[in-house]
Amino acid sequence: MTTAVNPETQRAKLERKERAILDAARSVFIEHGFDGARVSDIARRASIGEGTIYSYYQSKAELMLAVLQQFWDGLTLEAQAVMATSRAEGFFDRLRTLAQYHLNTVIVNADFINLTFALRRNNSEVSVSRDHLRHYVAVFDELFRQGQDRGELKEDAILWQARDIFYGSLEYSARSIEMTINKEHKAREQEPVVEQMVALFRAHYGTNQSAAATDRTGLERLSSQIEQLTRKVDALSERLS
Repeated sequence: MTTAVNPETQRAKLERKERAILDAARSVFIEHGFDGARVSDIARRASIGEGTIYSYYQSKAELMLAVLQQFWDGLTLEAQAVMATSRAEGFFDRLRTLAQYHLNTVIVNADFINLTFALRRNNSEVSVSRDHLRHYVAVFDELFRQGQDRGELKEDAILWQARDIFYGSLEYSARSIEMTINKEHKAREQEPVVEQMVALFRAHYGTNQSAAATDRTGLERLSSQIEQLTRKVDALSERLS
């Protein structure tokens, strides 16, 4: 009597093996580049036979495309989750959240992102598609449009220019930060970069309404501090009387 294989279990095994292949491939591609990477090395890293890889992917180029797709789709889902769970309110606070996520992500994944854009610059057949990048930057696009709809940003602000400033500036800063990380200087402050980005957007794209809101927040904070000081003075007077 033949025992039936649970289809869900079999599918889970196949997916687990594919994830192992993609993880191994990403590591090997980072270490050796696309041209220098060998499928046999990827198979060895994944602890499987080389033929198994070809049962999933017909060529090294197809495998590289799968790694790129997994990476950028994963970043998109992660960025969406970060924004969905953020408690920040208002465009500029939410922009800060997205900037923090993107800057840190580029620093942590610098090697692979550099490989991604090198392939694209060289017009490689395995360049990441514009669709995957478009899905990722759409997180910023949605945030920017919401800011315009709520009157926090100027209506005539051009989205693609703002997007290029946001991602371009952060990626340049990320490379600068990543280059300075060493044994003596393991990290460099990311917060000032993020705050400068928020200040730039507030100054260039913010409406008078958003500026007024900022002024109101400052006045409310100052008023609260004055009230606290008054209470302390009153308490001190009572003790002295």
